Amino acid sequence: MYRLGVDLGSSYTKGVLVDENNRIIALHCVKSGYNFNNASMKIISYFAEKYKIEYPVYTCGYGREQIKTPFISNSELIALSKAVYEIYKCSCSIIDIGGQDTKFISVNSLGQVDKFKMNRKCAAGTGSFLEEIAFRLDVTPAEFTNLAKEATQEVKINSFCTVFAISEIIGMIKNGATLPNIIIGIYNSIILRSIELSLVEDRLVITGGLPAMHPTIVTLFKKRYPYSDSPEYSQFLAAYGCILLNSVKKIDSPHPLNPSPKREEEFPLL
Repeated sequence: MYRLGVDLGSSYTKGVLVDENNRIIALHCVKSGYNFNNASMKIISYFAEKYKIEYPVYTCGYGREQIKTPFISNSELIALSKAVYEIYKCSCSIIDIGGQDTKFISVNSLGQVDKFKMNRKCAAGTGSFLEEIAFRLDVTPAEFTNLAKEATQEVKINSFCTVFAISEIIGMIKNGATLPNIIIGIYNSIILRSIELSLVEDRLVITGGLPAMHPTIVTLFKKRYPYSDSPEYSQFLAAYGCILLNSVKKIDSPHPLNPSPKREEEFPLL
């Protein structure tokens, strides 16, 4: 029997399957769409083809209670903190950049949440912000990363609003700014929105779908905070933490994502 954690996010739903020792066996991700129950069933059906799932499943995220399968819901903040602490075993600051919001979580030396802040006023600095800009510029995440490597200087993005930022970027292109320089500006704009939430006082851990698909953001974070890190498959950590919160069993590995879980496709995150 295998246990399943599901993070039903505003943009994507992520599933993590573990064995009796809490070792990750497989990962899967689908778009959340308008129906969280449908999204969760896609996750469950995917794993059920090969594995026997133990119920209830453990959920977190926006749609954590909007499924029909037996479940136990959990706080996304606490679940994510639990998983991050399981990896690093120390106090840290977490910046989680999701599809609709950005979260700052301070975790103490016992793995408990000391404080958190969330950006809910505007989508600027979130995955949807970058997704909208990419759509307007007709650039994929892979192209974003490659173009960023060609940047010679940063073009500062001043607008906080997604709509105004797009207009500002179009104006910059019209005035001769190169796309690589603009992309570095976009990345740094996202970072500035993130660190405005709270002061980073210790090790910084960057999680979420956006840093997973845009590694240049992690590199830029590290220039500001040399002791920062972004663990592999960080967008799945909240789902994994749901299982840890409901388990007395311990994992043997110092890193729950090593060895790497089975991966049958690229995860379509942002």
